[in-house]
Amino acid sequence: MSSASATGVSPAAAPDTISERPAKFGERRTVSRGSLTVTVLAPKSFVPGNTAYPQSPRAVAFEVVLDNQGSRTYRPAQLVVKATGPAGNAVDPVVDKTQGYAGGVNADAEVPPGKNIRVTFAFAVPADPIDLTVTVQPDIAAAADRAEFEGTS
Repeated sequence: MSSASATGVSPAAAPDTISERPAKFGERRTVSRGSLTVTVLAPKSFVPGNTAYPQSPRAVAFEVVLDNQGSRTYRPAQLVVKATGPAGNAVDPVVDKTQGYAGGVNADAEVPPGKNIRVTFAFAVPADPIDLTVTVQPDIAAAADRAEFEGTS
């Protein structure tokens, strides 16, 4: 019997404790020794504009919510968000400033204890829906400290 069922809490009700598998879009994961919770919301599909880079038939945007549960201010300047396709191949990030996708986080952004920040990242995808894994790493220097999310986009 798993510890989740032994305590009467179903795995669906306690997504923060299930780190063996990637979360589904919309679930939460705890990283940074419990001081940060991460949620990657369901993707929103859009057609990149003429000035977007790279050009692709379609792109998907993910809103990432970072909740600071720690006692120190979190600075997301070192945040890394990547996407991979079904075969584990990297998916290119899209910068489309005319539609509000700048490709990163403002270097001056800060998240005080008890507060959160929402940032959006976009990725180039084929015209047809594909399965994606989105990896959120709060600090570029701590590769093992990350949360993974998966779903179809």
